[in-house]
Amino acid sequence: MCERRPTVTPVIRARLIALALVVVLVPAALYPLAGPWSLLWVPAALAAAAALVLRERSRAPAVPAAPSADGSPDDARTGPRPASAAGSDRARDGRRIRPVALPSAADDYDLYFSAVVHWRWSNTVDLRLRNPLGPAVLSVVTRAAELVRETDPADEGMTECELAARLAVEHAVIGSGIAVWAEEVSLRSSEADAERLRRMADLRKDRVVREAARVAEDDLAPLPAARLRRAPDDGALLPVPADPAGRPDAGGLDGFEGFDGPDAPGEHAPVPAGPGSDVDVEGYESYWWPAEEDGDREGSEEDVQVAILRGMIDALAPGDGRDAFVRDQVAVLERGGFDGVARRIRAGHPDPGDP
Repeated sequence: MCERRPTVTPVIRARLIALALVVVLVPAALYPLAGPWSLLWVPAALAAAAALVLRERSRAPAVPAAPSADGSPDDARTGPRPASAAGSDRARDGRRIRPVALPSAADDYDLYFSAVVHWRWSNTVDLRLRNPLGPAVLSVVTRAAELVRETDPADEGMTECELAARLAVEHAVIGSGIAVWAEEVSLRSSEADAERLRRMADLRKDRVVREAARVAEDDLAPLPAARLRRAPDDGALLPVPADPAGRPDAGGLDGFEGFDGPDAPGEHAPVPAGPGSDVDVEGYESYWWPAEEDGDREGSEEDVQVAILRGMIDALAPGDGRDAFVRDQVAVLERGGFDGVARRIRAGHPDPGDP
């Protein structure tokens, strides 16, 4: 504690003497000329002297007060000083510790902890402890490690808030005579670990979305036991019974009992008499021809070959590429001895270059 005491320096004493001489001599010199009006000089000079003294007093240095018998500067006014006040100035400063890697509940995932550590002497000063900050930092880091050890790396935000609340409470360090607390607590994962956690979270979200889509598709499937084919007119998927003598399973849905397929033989659509082809929902082509016991089997096989080649030719865009493909296929068929198939292909797709 310091207090200000007014002091009179030699410079101030000389100025006061000079001012007194001016106050006395100037009116004496002016009285013969101005008469009684010269007496107004006296209050003006006194005001200037008072201003000078006040300014010098404000600039006077502070003189330390002498301590009393009980160790306080003003024992009658302030009373005895508390024991914790000795380290109050040091406790307000604090010291930020560098990030420390603490193991988390997940293997190979560390959380980096940092904080501003404060300390003070709790009761008595132990002169053997030359660096009280060391035990203070160790105590704070140890308490933080106990909580982080049971924390999932994805919950670092909640753990950081809990650490800030716990370390804000002052606690004594056993065997050192100091009390410590911390503020500005920070708990973070490394950039690489944070990126891995984000990718894992995205994968979990995608898996949930795929599972929900699969369940929705299963719920919307009206006929799970029926095969589907594409209708020739509008491309809609229609159920077809697996057995011509049976009927498709309605899947337990009301309104579908006794449902007859649109292509059931003998009821809605006649069975095609000639060869043909079709494409199922998975893109596979199928070809058929009538099974005649006493018919020409070679002719049926030729019909299938012609149907396959015509499907391949029709899949190409009209132009020079299709014409060249037709010429190559016809040449291969003629060399292989399939003259009938070649003639039928040439009849359906004549070569523009032929006369």
